[in-house]
Amino acid sequence: MTSGQDKFPLVGSQFGFQQHGKNGAWISDLLPYTAKMADDICIVKSMYTEAINHDPAVTFFQTGSQQPGRPSIGSWLSYGLGSENENLPAFTVLLSRGSGRPNGQPLYTRLWGNGFLHSLHQGVQFRAAKDPVLYLNDPKGITKAGKRDMLDQIAALNDKHFQENGDPEIQSRIAQYEMAYRMQTSVPEVINTDNEPDYIYKMYGADAKIPGTYAANCLLARRLAEQDVRFIQLYHMGWDQHDNLPGAIARQAKDVDQASAALVADLKQRGMLEDTLVIWGGEFGRTNYSQGVLTDTNYGRDHHPRCFSMWMAGGGIKPGIVYGETDDFGYNITQNPVHVHDFQATLLHQLGIDHEKLVYKYQGRRFRLTDVEGHVIKDILT
Repeated sequence: MTSGQDKFPLVGSQFGFQQHGKNGAWISDLLPYTAKMADDICIVKSMYTEAINHDPAVTFFQTGSQQPGRPSIGSWLSYGLGSENENLPAFTVLLSRGSGRPNGQPLYTRLWGNGFLHSLHQGVQFRAAKDPVLYLNDPKGITKAGKRDMLDQIAALNDKHFQENGDPEIQSRIAQYEMAYRMQTSVPEVINTDNEPDYIYKMYGADAKIPGTYAANCLLARRLAEQDVRFIQLYHMGWDQHDNLPGAIARQAKDVDQASAALVADLKQRGMLEDTLVIWGGEFGRTNYSQGVLTDTNYGRDHHPRCFSMWMAGGGIKPGIVYGETDDFGYNITQNPVHVHDFQATLLHQLGIDHEKLVYKYQGRRFRLTDVEGHVIKDILT
């Protein structure tokens, strides 16, 4: 970290920025595909957060609190809106490793956890493996009829237990058993991309055929959205260039650029973008000064919570606009600040939820995703 440095030399990007779209949005040359869809996205340049390290910052973005233990965004949406597909979970999670820093910051399952909500609302992780969801395949010797009979008997025992003590978590367990049974058919169907035409793979890029890559996960996200999965979250690890930034950030950007743009374009061509909200971003920004030794070809950047950018597309968000401004050094916000809770309130609003009314009483207190803050950013809404 830069806390031990006695100098903080400002360092501009080694990569160019060009203006794109009707409103002249400045976009890095590292993101050529994103630049082409400048008129389809809303870039928020004035995000800020309260956390300065990865774990509390990601936790804050996902749960509205820097302290672990609260429900994640997807869990809140599952609780508030329910599911539109009884054969797939309402909340799914897809992970990929970035080439910029493959062994970088880890992720924790609590980031898609249900917290104090019923476990029915927990996110289900799809793995990059032959079996994307663990334990869906039956062991040898177990027939479908036998499995059905076993589940019916377990459900009867659990229901008896529920009648005796009234614990709602027992009902959640019964529902999860039934969901897992149905997923034995639905999951193989949704992850099988063999029927996708060649032009789709060309849109998303060559990596779309490699399970577990960001591109493959973007394609899978579209397929899950087609099946009315309520909330689909993609995590792409590797955004932490404290040193060796120029080479690493170029690789990291290449990982995500084409597939992100393809996802938006694919949803748009299928008529799905207007009721699907796509969000792209991270937990905080990076410093405008160099971390470590600055040379002509190398430098790093530390964490910077005071301002950073994200983009959104579809779901009733104004396309082709840039919202918010920072100073000439990219250090402080000068116009239209957007706090994490404001962003969460806006997300919920676009999904038909009043963030002040989506509450859950736990241990004597009424909790919500935005805690006691948050304002809908109406200027970016259509």
